[in-house]
Formats: sequence, structure tokens, C-alpha cells
Amino acid sequence: MKTQPKPKRLLVIVDMVNGFVEAGALADPSIQRIMPKIIETMKEFLAAKEPVLAFLDAHQSDAIEFQTFPVHCLDGTRESELADALLPYQDQLILVKKNSTNGFFAQGFQEYLKANFPLSKVLITGCCTDICVLQFALSLKTYCNQNDWPTHVSILKDGVDTFDLPGHDKKTYNDFALSLLAGAGIEII
Repeated sequence: MKTQPKPKRLLVIVDMVNGFVEAGALADPSIQRIMPKIIETMKEFLAAKEPVLAFLDAHQSDAIEFQTFPVHCLDGTRESELADALLPYQDQLILVKKNSTNGFFAQGFQEYLKANFPLSKVLITGCCTDICVLQFALSLKTYCNQNDWPTHVSILKDGVDTFDLPGHDKKTYNDFALSLLAGAGIEII
């Protein structure tokens, strides 16, 4: 039996679910502005037969995270499902549910990591730049450094965004997160 070669690149889409881009306690429909860039990039990866992994924020009603954030993206609800614009591609994606802000620690990602790393490049898109994207990217970069894997971790600048609420100015938090990521050796493209 012929074995499949390991992938060289991975596209990660963080939390482009209805609960963040359509409706819910943490939703900001303006995040939809990054969807065309995410879809364009996703189509490039899929056409090249390269993997695309999408994190789905999906919590139980008693999730510890709700001590910090309002109840959102309950598993099994519309909020925890892929945003409508991504649904036509759902069967081509590696879907990973996560129960915290950091998808790096999700069981499905850890299994993917074990089976497929090191990769030459991981490109990250999605929301929220200053929370879930930031934590995942920093954890991944740190893990690669710890293992001396020359994996190039990058963020698609036009493919990430965060929410706008009183006390959380979208532009300020997005720019600050991108600056932190760049300072950690993650390329912003």
C-alpha cells in the first residue's frame, strides 16, 4: 500500500463560526469583512491539495471559560457552526472543536500535530486576532521552537480581525496583537 506524503503547508482558520461573525454574545458581524480573503486563500490551498484546518469554538453550558467571557458558541447550536460562507467547503476541511480560547491545546489539533508535523509553513487566519489567533499562533511558534522545527508560522493580515465593543476598540486591539505576533517571530503577510 502506498503511503500518502505528509503535507508541507497548513492553512488554519480560527473560529469563523456564527457565534463570532453573525449573532451571539461575542459576535461582531463586521468580522465578515475578512471572509473573502479567507475563502480565496482556502481555495488556493484546496486546489493544491493542501490541508485546511478550521477551529470551531464549541462549549458545554458549564465551561470554565464562561467565568471570563459571556456564554457563547454552545456545542450543538448554530453559534458553534461554521459561518455560512464556509459551509460549501465544510467536507474538505479538517474541523476541530475547541473548548478554550487556545485551539493549540484542543485534542483534535494535538492529534493532527502528532500525525503531521513538522510542516514547512502554517498560515493562520480568522478571529479574534487578540485572543484566539494570538494564543494559538504564539503556542504553535513556541512549540516549533522548542522542538527545533523550522516551521514558518505566519498570519494573513487581511485574513484576521477582532471585535469592536465598548472598552475593546477593534483597530487598537488588532494592531497591538499583530505587533506582539511579529515581535515573537511570526511573519505578518
